This record gives sequence, C-alpha cells and structure tokens, in this order.
Amino acid sequence: MTYLEALYGSQYYDLTKSGRNPESGRMTANLFLTAFIIISLFLLIALPMSFSSAFETLMAVIYFVIFYTIGTKKNYDAYIESFNKYPTEEKEKATMKILKPFFIVLGGFFLLAMSSLF
Repeated sequence: MTYLEALYGSQYYDLTKSGRNPESGRMTANLFLTAFIIISLFLLIALPMSFSSAFETLMAVIYFVIFYTIGTKKNYDAYIESFNKYPTEEKEKATMKILKPFFIVLGGFFLLAMSSLF
C-alpha cells in the first residue's frame, strides 16, 4: 500500500465505517497532506516563520497545488478503488502508516524550534 493510498483510503474507510459521507475524506486528506508538506518544509529549510500572512499564503498555495494535482476527484477515486482491494487487516493499519512519518517530521520540527531557543 502506498502512502497516498493509505492517506486517502484511511479517510474513506473511517468515514464509511462510521456511516458518514466519504466524499469529505478527500478534503481532510488534502489538508493533512498540506500540513505534512508545510511542516516538512519548515524542518528542511529551518527558516523561522511566524503565523503571519506569509504562512497563510504558503498554506493556500500548497493546498491548491495538492488540490489540482494529487488530490483531484479522479485521483481520490483511484486511491479509494485501490485501497478497497486490500484486506481488512491492511486497511486497519493505514492510519498508522500515514501518522508515523507525520509525527516524525513534527517531532523534528519541534526539536529544531526548541534548539533555536538556546
């Protein structure tokens, strides 16, 4: 299972399992991917950036790039179709597959931020 299949598929799987509309999973996954990329950029570039209009602009630009490339409706449907072919055990592990790299990058970002205070 690829990272993107796990990302989009786990959103779809959790929403359908709870009886909610799975179409909102696309937006949630796109937002998660946007946050992951922003935190990764902060970690890699290590530039002190505050929550200003520059941050909001960066988030909007990255979100719309994801929305019109990786996170299109066509791609979302393809990820879901591929995700649904996996066994239930694999589907249950999808959320952890997407959260591990996210928390590693987030932890690295916080360590970098904390080290700059000293």
